[in-house]
Amino acid sequence: MLIKLLILLVFGGGILLGLRRESNLSRIFLNLVAVYAGAWILFMAYLWVNHVNFPLNLEAMELTVVQHFQRAVAGQPIYVEPSPGFVPLAYAPFYYYFSIPFAWLFGANLFTLRLVAILGMLGAEIVIFLAVKKETQSAWWGIVAVGLFAAAYRVMDTYLDNAHSDSWLLFCAFLGCYLISLNKSRSVNALGVLVLIASFWFKQHGALFAMGGVLYLTWRDGLKNSLPYWVVAGALGPVLYLLAPTLFFGSLFHYYTLTVPSGWSHLNVDAVVRYVVFIVTNYPALAGIGVVASLIYVFKQKSKASIWYFTLPFALLSGFMGALDPGSNNNVFIPMGAWFILTGALGMAAFLGEYQVVRKWSLHLAALGLSFALFLYNPASVIVSSQADEAYQDFIGYLNSLDGPVYAPWVGQLEDGYAFAPAVHWVPMEDLVRGPGAEDEDVRIVQELLDPVIRPEGTAYILTNYPLENDPLLFFLLDDYQLVTDLGGRFAALSTLPKRYNLEYPRYLYQYAP
Repeated sequence: MLIKLLILLVFGGGILLGLRRESNLSRIFLNLVAVYAGAWILFMAYLWVNHVNFPLNLEAMELTVVQHFQRAVAGQPIYVEPSPGFVPLAYAPFYYYFSIPFAWLFGANLFTLRLVAILGMLGAEIVIFLAVKKETQSAWWGIVAVGLFAAAYRVMDTYLDNAHSDSWLLFCAFLGCYLISLNKSRSVNALGVLVLIASFWFKQHGALFAMGGVLYLTWRDGLKNSLPYWVVAGALGPVLYLLAPTLFFGSLFHYYTLTVPSGWSHLNVDAVVRYVVFIVTNYPALAGIGVVASLIYVFKQKSKASIWYFTLPFALLSGFMGALDPGSNNNVFIPMGAWFILTGALGMAAFLGEYQVVRKWSLHLAALGLSFALFLYNPASVIVSSQADEAYQDFIGYLNSLDGPVYAPWVGQLEDGYAFAPAVHWVPMEDLVRGPGAEDEDVRIVQELLDPVIRPEGTAYILTNYPLENDPLLFFLLDDYQLVTDLGGRFAALSTLPKRYNLEYPRYLYQYAP
């Protein structure tokens, strides 16, 4: 808290001093701001190196994502009937297939998927810099915008370098819009539309940005000139999705990627409060500036309305749709937050050039100071332990020392050294039953998937991150299992990264004792 106040005071000093752009003091101060932003960029690069080889989950589902990846590499369908060994996640498929060429070099493992995610995050940073530099004609604003993006790593729930598709959804949404913003030719515009469509195939919410990009082209170039883009977007988006070869993806492709997630949304006061509170507590200045700039330039000064302002409402909608799922982590707000950062930076730069009061009192520094202060966190909280590899070997040894199969619902299936039985992960299993429906049917589905746990042939164990009595899905297993060991912090070095739902590390061992 004290450090956040210090940042506010330092940036606020720009207002108190009335720094003007042409003064020497102003130039020194602005250089320091760029250095501060650059420090966050460098720290993010360090985190990539620090995280990429972590042996267990940085996020609860990473090893389950690896299972999907391994099926794709082997040419097996992904969206199949749920079983004790594998339940598909309700995500679009492109991340798994896009990563296959990397598997040829590095193997079908966590390292490869994280490397691909890191490349997506790096690509997003590059596009942010290019887009802001293009619109503002200032490398300084480009560096500051990328610095804000890097500093928001915790606010974005530490997801973007995990083995998930979030970074590629964001990169494709950014790159597609950037290509369209160049306004070079119809072929470049069409390429931008194709990239935006790819964002949908990485993650379903990308459809909003594809829609926003085509609508922007229609608004900018007219309906007649934009008809080919509508045809391309329709053919490679909803039409291809509906006709997707289920024999290739799996017979339940549409069930997992449409039917299952459609049951998660609940429009209620809690969802609205979560959405508003998240914006107000994390992006008040950037969101406010971005929204005001978008309203001014889209409705009053069309010549200055870039695609970034035009598509901000679609980013806002993506965040609201994410908030409707009460069980989601805050990664559902990543595209919205990234758009706040980009449009906020563009809006600050534009207002600085147009409004004397902003220049006189350096109000942009106040907005930057507030934003950087709200993003601030303890860097040590996202650095994985140097003892992780040693702890993982201890973990494998401990599992192999047990005299029966182990089910670890929050781990999934390990890459090597030991095989959990069964391997079904908590999240995709819970995804099947957390929508509206009869509770008796929900219980039946879970019991069928966990039949090897409920009726083992002999000694069996359950290893959890939290006590079973606190688990709303699996607490019924306490009828037949009892706690035999609390391992304390023995495997604390294998803890997940901090997120909205912190899962920490394997700790509680239960033994079958009917």
